Order: sequence, then C-alpha cells, then structure tokens
Amino acid sequence: MAGFYWYERNPQLFNDEKQAMNLYFPNFVLDRLADGRICWVGNLNPRGADGGTWTLMVVYDHNHPHNNTYGGSLRVYSVKPDLNELYKAAGSLPHVLRDANGDLYMCTARKEDIDSGNRTTSAAKALGWAAKWIFAVEGWLAGEIGDEVFEQDRKSTRLNSSHTVRSR
Repeated sequence: MAGFYWYERNPQLFNDEKQAMNLYFPNFVLDRLADGRICWVGNLNPRGADGGTWTLMVVYDHNHPHNNTYGGSLRVYSVKPDLNELYKAAGSLPHVLRDANGDLYMCTARKEDIDSGNRTTSAAKALGWAAKWIFAVEGWLAGEIGDEVFEQDRKSTRLNSSHTVRSR
C-alpha cells in the first residue's frame, strides 16, 4: 500500500523524526506494529533512584501529523508498568486516555500544544512530555504531589471524561 503510511508519503518528516529520536532518546528503537504503524520503544527513568524504569512505546497514528484529537497523532503507552494494571491497583490515574481498544495511554499534551502542518510534534517532544508525566504521577502515587496539581491543569484545559483525578 504505497503512500498509505505517513512515513511513505513524507520521507523527509520520517527522516527528521529519526534524527530527533537518535539525538534526544538514542536508547529508543524504531519498530513497526502489525497494522503498519511505526513506533519507538525504550526505557525512561525520570526520577532516577527515587523512581522506577518505565518501558514506553510511542505510536504514530496512520495519518500523522494531525491535532484532530486530544493528544494529537502520537500516543505514549507504558508497556511496563502496564497503565491498565497500574490504574486498577491505584484506583485511578490522572491524565490518562483510552484508545479505541480501551487501553490506557498517557495524556501528554493538550490539543493546543500539538504542532501540525509545517511544524510537527515529534516523538521526541512527546517523550519529553511523557517524562514529565511519569515524574508527576510517581510523585502523586507516593503522596508527594496532591490532586490540586492536576486539578489546576484540568480547569485550564476543559478535559474530557477520560481524564481521571483520584480524590484522596
């Protein structure tokens, strides 16, 4: 299906993505899912000794780049720990969304934060937001950060019902 996938239609953007990832996240590996979407897989540990190592997968939508949906055309899934299991264990998680299959992924950006057109949000940018998300959520799970941190953002962004804030 030549031309169906964004990386075939726009090889320059694909090249730019690879360069950015190799520069900022060299430990992430490019992979292809069964449905043809491409993704980057690797580990992050934003809190160092105070946190855990997260295995993340950044998945591009078939029609990348766009900002038609909350979070844009890049989704950051946590492979380990599994967000679905973490959600069940914690009772909820702040700033997560569900995909069409019901799987949770990190809400790393508001719609207005997503670049498209001549400037495009990259996997590297999404992983930077994911590092911030992990740092905040690990602090929240440990009781170091209160719900008000997430409530403030919630008030400023008119979040949809997929966003969850647990009351303590």
